[in-house]
This record gives sequence, C-alpha cells and structure tokens, in this order.
Amino acid sequence: MDITQRHPDYDAFAPLWQRVRDALAGGDAVKARATAYLPRPEGQDAAAYGAYKARARWVDVPERTRRGLLGAVFRREPVVAGPARLLAGLDGLATKGLPFRVFVQQVAGEVLALGRTGILVDMPGDRPAGALPLWAGYAAERIEDWDRERIDGRFVTARVKLAEPGTTASEAETQYRELLLVDGLYEVRIWRTGGARDGKWRVAEVHRPTRNGRRLDVIPFVFLGVDDLDPDVEKPPLLGLVDETIGHYQLSADYRQSLFLTAQPTPWLTGFAEEEMPSRIGSGALWASSNPEARVGMLEFQGAGIEAIRQAMLDSEARMVLLGARFFERQKRAAETAEATRLRFSADGATLTTIAQTLGDGLAKALRWTAEWAGLDSSAVSLALNKDFLPEALSADDLRARLQLWQSGAIAFDDLVAELKRGEVVDADRSAAEIQAEREGEPSTPQ
Repeated sequence: MDITQRHPDYDAFAPLWQRVRDALAGGDAVKARATAYLPRPEGQDAAAYGAYKARARWVDVPERTRRGLLGAVFRREPVVAGPARLLAGLDGLATKGLPFRVFVQQVAGEVLALGRTGILVDMPGDRPAGALPLWAGYAAERIEDWDRERIDGRFVTARVKLAEPGTTASEAETQYRELLLVDGLYEVRIWRTGGARDGKWRVAEVHRPTRNGRRLDVIPFVFLGVDDLDPDVEKPPLLGLVDETIGHYQLSADYRQSLFLTAQPTPWLTGFAEEEMPSRIGSGALWASSNPEARVGMLEFQGAGIEAIRQAMLDSEARMVLLGARFFERQKRAAETAEATRLRFSADGATLTTIAQTLGDGLAKALRWTAEWAGLDSSAVSLALNKDFLPEALSADDLRARLQLWQSGAIAFDDLVAELKRGEVVDADRSAAEIQAEREGEPSTPQ
C-alpha cells in the first residue's frame, strides 16, 4: 500500500480549500498568488502587471463574516453536562493546552471556513492513571484519506490517514498517522521516511490503545462537517462568498486601472512651432504662439465604460450581502424592526443553526468517548452550542405580562426565570434557586 495516496475527494476539494484559506488570510495572501486570482491583461509586462495588481483593493468580507458568525454562535457559552470529573478536566483536553472554549471555537471556525475538520480522542502511553484522554484537532487539509466498511449491518469508519509534522530534523517534514480497524480492533500506525537514507516510508511505531485493559473496537476520530458527522466532504460554507469577493477584487483592479489611465486631464496643443512648445503647465505658465491658428485644450475621458465597472462592483457588493456578508452593508437600518432583522438573517440563520447542531453532536460524541475511556458514565454526557443568534430583549409590555402570569400562579417561578433568561433580562448562568435565595435575602422595600 502507498501510504502517500490521498482520497479522490481530497484532491477534488483541495483547490477549493486553498481558495478559501487565501481569502480568509486577506489581501496580501490573495495578491501573493498573483495570476491565480487576478489574470494578467493581454499585453502587460511584469512591471505594468505589478502596478495593476498593487492598485487593486481586496475587501476583507470573508474573514469578517466568519468572525461575525462565530460571534453569533458563541454569544452564549456552550452548555456541557456530564460527570463532575469530566467537567473539571475540560480545559485540559486539548493537546496544545488550549482552554476548552477556545478549542471548540477554533473547531467551529474550521467548519465555517472549509466545512470540514476532525478530532482525534487519544490516550498517550505516558498519561498518568486516571487521567482523561487528550483531543487533537485536524484541519481538512491534514485528513488525507479515509475508508468506511459495513460491520454488523452499519457503516463505520475503518481507516483514517492523517498528515502530521515530523518529529525529528533528520526525517521528512511530514509523518503520517494511520488509524485502522484490524480484525475489528483499533490500531495506530505511525509512518515516517528514512530521511536522507533512502526516503522510503516505513511503519516506525505501532500502538494498540486499550480501555480498562481491553482493545477499542472503534476508531475514536470524529469527522465534523456542515450537515452531518460522516467522512464525506462537503462544500465549504463560505465558498460562494469567497468567489464573489474575488470577483469584486478583479473588478477593483480594472476600475482603478481605468481611473489611473483616464482620470487625469492631459493637455494638448496644435499649431505651435517647436521653439514655442511650453515647458511648464499650471498657474503662472504662459503658453504663447505666433501662429493665429494655434489651439490648446485638455483631453478628458468621456463615456460609460468606467461607470459600468463601478456599477458592477456595487452589484457585487449587493450579492455579498445576500451571501451572508452583513458587515459589508453600507447603510444601517436604524428603523428596522427586530422581526425584519430576523427575516433578513433567516437564510444564514438556518445554515448556522445546522452547523451549530452538527458541531454540538460531534463534540458530544467526542466527550462520550472521553468519559468512557476514563471509566466514567457517558450516558448523561451532552453538549449544546447556542442557536439563538440574535438578541431578543423583552419589551416593557412583554416583561409586565410575564410577571403577571407568575403573580397569578399561571406559571412557576422557574418558568418565569427561563423567560427572563431568553429575553436576556437576567444572566443565563444564574439558576432560579440562586435568584430565589437572593430575593429572600433582600429587604421587602428599598432602603
């Protein structure tokens, strides 16, 4: 078997991932790729193309949109439930030492960007007894190959090949971690080359992880996508917006090039003798000719060409708004109602809701594996990400109505607190019992 072989879908989607990565990295990364995103006009030499590219402007819509969507998902903290030891160890799960919330936010950012990432739950041999397993995140570009098999009537992941940085200077820059089910049991193979010796790939290490002394019968690797947890590759959510932004960048280059060539008035003159040709232009410069037929004037561009490019840029900006670039809108809708805002966000909200739900399911799956590996009860493990992306502050009338329902006995105090949390009147982290205890400790009338 050739360990360097990649899945056909990987090769098909890699150029799309690269395009999104470059767009999210910003204008410098896009311009560094030169003609990949900005074709050279026919007849331009290298110097002229360099100036043409330098005048173009990149609008940072994709990354701003990604950050905005992340901000909407993490407007409220993830809600995690499970055994106390698992909850206490959340901030120690990530292999790079990241706090749990930061790790989860990075994972969500990868899914929003490329529509794909993965988490490996692993128990290194040097972990102390009773320790929780570790989580390692893998970007889409590092998940190079995968296979599924039907076992006991259901499809399961039977193999995953992950590209990783090499471990020593004498080896290649990359090593491969191959996760396998061999005769139904989990096995890890680390592939490295012989470096300068012969460059051939060999299995350098083999690990057979156990849980309570028994081999695992599942590969503890979670694929995280837009719609589901299958290994199948999905279209990057931001690809449409990225392509529109690249088109806007190309229009910007043409627009600014046109302005550069035509916007500066150019003097012309006719009928002047050679010795009468003026050497200066501007205030205080006298142009004189002995020829009564001599004429002077200024060449200025006339026509609709530049305006057509400008209109195309405006149309592109409008399409960015439709594709989710809400931060790029030029006018604030100050008088817009909350319901109108919600309707404008409905298409993006549905997509974001799906992503948040899928992420929550995948992270909960990894948490359950973590609990089981540590000998904890996984039945009560759950994780939910926020799906209420827009604030819904209660109006004075809404608040009064809910208070009257509680005072009349129509709803319980817990129900009232739940409504106040949804309306963001009270902190989401405070329980009804805590609020009740505080109320009982307060004087009945203001002092």
